[in-house]
Amino acid sequence: MTKYNQLTQAEHRYIYDKKSLAEIGMELGLSRRILFYWKKEYKWDEKRFEVEHTKYRFIEELLDFARKMMQKISTDIDKNQKTPPPEIYSLINILKEIPIVKQYTDTLQQEQTHKKEQKGLTPEFIRQIEREILGME
Repeated sequence: MTKYNQLTQAEHRYIYDKKSLAEIGMELGLSRRILFYWKKEYKWDEKRFEVEHTKYRFIEELLDFARKMMQKISTDIDKNQKTPPPEIYSLINILKEIPIVKQYTDTLQQEQTHKKEQKGLTPEFIRQIEREILGME
């Protein structure tokens, strides 16, 4: 495997799969040194933040749009005006996706809680220390 392929795989695992450098190092057989260099050089933390921020922003906009549509339909009902069918259809389709959005946000919150709870050395990190520092296989 070429270094470029390893770089792209490592970057993807860090940004999108949210894996630690220790996990990536073990999976791809890369040293922490090269991973830290790549992380800094290619701004992985900034990219990871942007990906997460974009997801949250989209969810917030979707929910805000659904609220506005519901308010408009409610106003139409109060004024005895007919609501255009495409608006009702669009709202129904958005509301169908709310459980998926909720599940996604719950998953993100669980991951953040799990990361806060996870303290100390993970078994993977201990194995990496044994391999790289102590020379044990």
